[in-house]
Amino acid sequence: MTSAPVPKSVERRRAGRNRALLAGKLANEDATATIDCVIRNISADGAMVETTTPHLFPSTLHLVQIKEGVAWDATVIWRRGNRVGLSLGDRHDLRETTQKQLRALRAIWSQMALR
Repeated sequence: MTSAPVPKSVERRRAGRNRALLAGKLANEDATATIDCVIRNISADGAMVETTTPHLFPSTLHLVQIKEGVAWDATVIWRRGNRVGLSLGDRHDLRETTQKQLRALRAIWSQMALR
């Protein structure tokens, strides 16, 4: 009696992710609500973050990476426990942005970067 081979997991990501341990913030579209998160892995087009309240955020949001002063437009792809998988869209350099819609994110980043 032989058993069927176990199928290997299928990689659905377009780009490989790099393990990380970075401080971050999740912000709703207008940055009126934020929560802290830890960026656990990241690539050019996706990230996995951990947060204490993943269910409180909408499916469209911003991810702010504090150390580098970068924000991405993001979409929630999955939620499992305290982890959230994000698809990353446009990248914004908060050190140089003058776009009105990103000023609130820049202010949030500035406060966090000073700590």
